[in-house]
Amino acid sequence: MNENFPMSRGHIRPRSLSRSIFTAVLAFTLLAVLATAVALVTVAYFSEEKRSEDLLVERARSCAETLDSRAPDSRIEVLEGQFSGPERFTLVDSTGQVIFDTAVRDGELDNHHERPEMIAAGHSGEGVLVRHSDTLNKDILYVAERLSDGCFVRVSEERLSLLAFLGSMALPMGVVLVCAVLLVIVLSRLLTSRIMRPLNDLDVNAPLSGEVYEEMRPLLVRVNEQQEQLRQQNEELKRAEGLRREFSANVSHEMKTPLQVISGSAEMIAGGLVDPDDMQDFGNRIYLESQRLRALINDVLTLSRLDESSFDGAERVSVNMLELVRRCCERLAPLAQAHDVGVTCDGICLHAMGNEPLLEQAVSNLVENAIRYSEDGGAVDVHVEASGVADDPQVVVRVHDEGIGIPDDDREKVFERFYRTEKSRSKETGGTGLGLAIVKHAALYHGGDVAVESVLGKGSTFVLRLPAQA
Repeated sequence: MNENFPMSRGHIRPRSLSRSIFTAVLAFTLLAVLATAVALVTVAYFSEEKRSEDLLVERARSCAETLDSRAPDSRIEVLEGQFSGPERFTLVDSTGQVIFDTAVRDGELDNHHERPEMIAAGHSGEGVLVRHSDTLNKDILYVAERLSDGCFVRVSEERLSLLAFLGSMALPMGVVLVCAVLLVIVLSRLLTSRIMRPLNDLDVNAPLSGEVYEEMRPLLVRVNEQQEQLRQQNEELKRAEGLRREFSANVSHEMKTPLQVISGSAEMIAGGLVDPDDMQDFGNRIYLESQRLRALINDVLTLSRLDESSFDGAERVSVNMLELVRRCCERLAPLAQAHDVGVTCDGICLHAMGNEPLLEQAVSNLVENAIRYSEDGGAVDVHVEASGVADDPQVVVRVHDEGIGIPDDDREKVFERFYRTEKSRSKETGGTGLGLAIVKHAALYHGGDVAVESVLGKGSTFVLRLPAQA
């Protein structure tokens, strides 16, 4: 037993396909050759027996015609002169007494009246029979012919039984079988090699390429599909790893700035380097940066929970979207006043099933984003409306601003994490760069989507679509 691969109890050694094919082909071929040989010998035996029987019948008829043409007292002389062998000739009178026998000249033979071939000849004029002779202890073919005066002439010769005939053919059959075995072994190896060639040439990386057996195609299709799935999963893992690294780098970079401000300001205050008149300004700076850092951490945690489907176990309730929008606008009113931006909200009362805090955060992010990117004196309009068809009703929340707009090439990218159309303006507005990414993931989580319509320099409209409550 191989020490590197010990076989546990109950372990079954794997079968070799090539050995199984070779063994099966060899066994069946040898069996077929043997059966064919026996069948051919048997057919030859019975054919030869039939031919010998026909010849013996012709011999017996010829003898009967010759004896019928002679006087009864000269029949023995005719048998001795013209029919002396190699067959055995027996002349029998009408009562069954043996008059003459070429095999037994001096002995006295039993009465042949009850012999089967004699009875058949008495009824039809001719009797043909193969039977075992008790006298000679052999299988004998008998042909009896009735003469015109009621006497009989019987011609007989020894016959080999089928088993004896097969035994006599054992040596030549053995030689033939040995040659056949050698030939079959060679042919079986060649056939096995030919059968195994497509399997040996199979490319596991591209199982459907090259020559394949039709019976194996379903299996190879499944293997190919699984390999494609594995390749796709590997690509997705690579992309996910790349996104994770990029996300980690972005988070570290975004956290570094407020931390530096907080750390530097605190260090200056602790070292007594700050004028008492500037203390409030430094305190405000630390507070704002800490709030920015807290918002960033909250957004990162929210995205992480969405990525890990941590919201799946959260309770879903019926959410009044118009009321939710109004609540978001009221909470962001101080921010709008600080940026001198007017915010209005209207629409119809529609409900959606979902996680209310997550939906409120998504709508708040859209409205806050619109306020921050609007020009001073601009306006933000939030509207709730119905859309879709009867079988698929939707709640649509439109958030329109009169801000700087988004270039065509950036419209899909704005939903990526930490992507900003104008980095300098983003730093001024204090955004984390994760708000729209949260909106996108929240929409997908609820079975909806989000899109943006924008004209550069004239503003943007973000459209959030959610399945309406049935």
